[in-house]
Amino acid sequence: MITRLGNFLALLGVAAFIAATGWWIAFFYDILGGEFQVARECFYWTTELCVLKDSAGLFSDVPVYQPELLWASGALFAAGVCVRLYGLSRA
Repeated sequence: MITRLGNFLALLGVAAFIAATGWWIAFFYDILGGEFQVARECFYWTTELCVLKDSAGLFSDVPVYQPELLWASGALFAAGVCVRLYGLSRA
């Protein structure tokens, strides 16, 4: 049962990572077009330049990207791996 929970959490973390990546691409492509990779720091961190995205978000149909989903995906994946390892050690 614990192993299945660990698998679920890890899979949820991967799905959240994919969602965060898609959200980042969709938002910054809508704002910057083909030059969206200029904002790669905004994928994982909020710098002074990234703060401008809040103002630019007024002109976008996509909600303003927030890197918290990326961090949550990493935490979910790590929790899943830890729970899985704990389950394997008890078996």
